[in-house]
Amino acid sequence: MKKNLKKAMAMGLATTMALAAPAAVSAAGNTSDVSGSHVFMFKSVGNAFGVIMYEGFSSYMEQVGENCTEKSPAETTVAAQVQLIDEAITQGCKSISISTNGDTGFDEVFAKAQEKGVPIVSVDSSASADYRVTHNNQASTEDIGAMQVRAAVLQVLGVAYDPEDVTMEKTVEAALADYDGDEIRLGVLSAGIDTPVQNSWIAVMEQELQKDIYKGKVSPELNKKYGDDEATKSTTQAQAFLAENNVDAIISPTTVGIAAAGEVLTQAKSDIKLTGLGLPSEMKNYMPATADDDEFSFVCPYMMLWDVSHLGASTAAIQMAVQNDGFDGAEGSTVDMEAWGEYEAETFTAEDNGDGGTGVLTGQPYVFYKDNMAEWVDKL
Repeated sequence: MKKNLKKAMAMGLATTMALAAPAAVSAAGNTSDVSGSHVFMFKSVGNAFGVIMYEGFSSYMEQVGENCTEKSPAETTVAAQVQLIDEAITQGCKSISISTNGDTGFDEVFAKAQEKGVPIVSVDSSASADYRVTHNNQASTEDIGAMQVRAAVLQVLGVAYDPEDVTMEKTVEAALADYDGDEIRLGVLSAGIDTPVQNSWIAVMEQELQKDIYKGKVSPELNKKYGDDEATKSTTQAQAFLAENNVDAIISPTTVGIAAAGEVLTQAKSDIKLTGLGLPSEMKNYMPATADDDEFSFVCPYMMLWDVSHLGASTAAIQMAVQNDGFDGAEGSTVDMEAWGEYEAETFTAEDNGDGGTGVLTGQPYVFYKDNMAEWVDKL
């Protein structure tokens, strides 16, 4: 992953342009005609995570000579996505790549897509296994969930990130072995209450906290709040954590939530620590920027993400494999991704995703901390 992230720096200018000038939208999202295009749909329009992902998606599609368009809703709801999916199918789109806003409510429109021969590939937040070809996993659910818990606990204990222990497993075990203070309490500021991807990570967080190393030292109960991936609501929920004053650290597995919490905690000069999944460009005011900084003087000493642009490009490659190579998402089937930008050609294999369908693992978590933030703050 580190190698891939360094390669992605060459894509930085294009990503910055994408952030500065997202696709034109109306109040209902992108309503441009999509006839003959591959449609990319994120949870809501203007979300920086989705904007960067679409930049990678569109870059790869352009490279292979295909047309594409971003068609995301203004509201972070299933109903808004269903409406736009129906429009895209009616207009004759080639495929739909989607990060869903919920587990249910898509069956009718996804069945319509199947009838019309429009393949569904989900990314980031999965679509039903009954209708998707496969799901593009940015990293394993187990790694993402467990690492966020470990980071939160280590931050409360004042332990710096050690790049020699990438998963932080050994570090947290050693730190807790010597800990005899009050039970550490963790909160989660997530996206929507029904959002599949965040819920799967939270389930792993709860499993992680059942391990013996945490017993009597870290509460197994997570205080959960939901900001619906909206900045205003996420800010309100972060303020609620502050007012209640009953958590030592907040985990926010969503870029909107972690940025909102970063602002709230920083303005309040709070001792509550923050970690989760964020974009360096959005978190620069809440994190250390150089190796000389004291990371614990910031509300977010370190956090995680993955190569978002590559996630979009690999989703496009999956759709191309469906269109040109007969890829059907069956377990063991493969996707060949062409060399893209500074990336070499890659091959991905569809594996059991644990939900009745398959998933393609195209990345792994990457920790942003004081020694590498300067590399990434203007790139991602």
